[in-house]
Parts: sequence; C-alpha cells; structure tokens
Amino acid sequence: MSDTSKIYKQIQTAMTIHRRDFRIAVFGPIIYIMSTISITIGIVIIRNYLSYIESNGLYPMPDLFSFPYRWVIILTGVYLAFSAVVAIARERESGAMELLFYGPVDNVSYVIGKYSAQLTVYCLLIILYLVCFFIISNIAGVQIPASFFMMMLLSLFTGAYLISVGVFVSTISKSVRSATLVFLTLIASTLLIQASQAWLSNVAPESDYYNPVLLLQQLLGWVQVVLTWLSPFSYLNYGVNEMLRGNMIAFLRVLGLSFVFCMTFIVSSIIGLKIRGVRQ
Repeated sequence: MSDTSKIYKQIQTAMTIHRRDFRIAVFGPIIYIMSTISITIGIVIIRNYLSYIESNGLYPMPDLFSFPYRWVIILTGVYLAFSAVVAIARERESGAMELLFYGPVDNVSYVIGKYSAQLTVYCLLIILYLVCFFIISNIAGVQIPASFFMMMLLSLFTGAYLISVGVFVSTISKSVRSATLVFLTLIASTLLIQASQAWLSNVAPESDYYNPVLLLQQLLGWVQVVLTWLSPFSYLNYGVNEMLRGNMIAFLRVLGLSFVFCMTFIVSSIIGLKIRGVRQ
C-alpha cells in the first residue's frame, strides 16, 4: 500500500470514528445538562455584576462578560476532556479498542478520530454560548465588546489544548479508574494551585523571617511560573488579561503556544498508544 492510499485510509477511518463519537455526544443527555449548568453559572455571575453596578451607580465595565465566559468555557473544556479520557480508557478496558484495531483502525486514525469528535462538539458549544451571551446582553442592555470575540478565539485554542491533554492521559493509562484519577488529580491540582496563589498574594506576611505565609507565597509563585507555561487555564487567563490591556503580541504568543502544545500532545498520544498497546 502506497503512502498516499495509507493516508487516505487513515483519514476515512478517522472520519468514521469521528462521526460515531460525535453522534454519541450529541444524542446523549449529559452534554445538554453540562451546557445548561455552565451557562446558568455564567448568568448568575453576570447578574451579580449587574446588581453591583446598579446598586453603586456605575456604568458596565468593558469586560463585563470576560470572567463569566471564562468559567463557562473552563467547565466545558474540562467536561469534554474528561469525556475523551473515559471513552478511550473504557474501550481499552472492555476490549472494544482491540477489536477495532483488527480492522482498518490504527493508532493515528483512532487518536485523530477521538480528538476531532470532542473538538467538534466544543466548537458547536462555543457557538451556542455566543448566542446565549448575545441574548443576555440584549436583555441586560449591555453591548458585547469586540474583545469578547477575541476571547472566544483564544478559548478555541486553549480548549483544543485541554482536550488533547485528556486524550493523551487516556492513551497511556491502563484502566478507566487510573485514567480518571490521573486526569482529575491533574486538573484539580492545577486549579487549586492557581487559586491558592491568588489568595495568598493578598495576604500580607507579618515578618520576612521564618514566616510560613511568605514561604508558601514563594513556593506557589515558583509553581505558578511553571504552570504559566504549561496550563491551558493559565493560558486562557493570561491571554485574556493581556488582550484587554491591548498587548496583542502576548495574545498571539499564547495562541501559538496553545497550538504547539496541542499538536505535541496529539503526537504524543499517537506514539503513546502505539507503545502502550490496545490491550489492558
């Protein structure tokens, strides 16, 4: 078989896997429950903002929708990445993956098919959230700024990066339990470290000598530096903040790094699946 026909066969197989997983996601109830919960959280945050603005006699800030949209998109990205983790690990554990690989499926078509299905759902949900935020803005009488669309573009890249991490974790894990544990630990520790660092930065140490608060601030600060270069959540927050400040060079750099890390994890998933194998 020539290289061209092999690539064509891989594309066809990946599209078949993509269509199957996409139908499972779209026709299942969980995706609608998750999106409803996400947009409800966003509405609650916006409502609190507007109540504060009304009670204090302030005009709406230009980035009114920035913080709620970030929460909505983080919840969505984590859910879809977790869905990829469970789907791939479950197929390996049940033996379905091994059966697929007896046919035309190989590690390249399998990873690309699984990843592209979750990414397609993610893109459709971004469009749905855009419509929802437009409706909310019309009801609240607040215009959506142009920066909101730039934030949507960034969320597409960071979400694609996050989903690729989920695919990578599942391809190298032995079971659903281990894949779930690794992924949730990774996500929870990343979010907890970022939240702890933000909270401790507002705590003033009483002394520069042998102060545990100062030590924790320094340790979490060093960890935060690492996460700034690795975490898709850090990329989302940093990219949005720099974009709102008008620093488009930093914004474009975040887009580029998200794409590079996304491709890195996809390639690593393909290699990891080949090394790990399809059997439990």
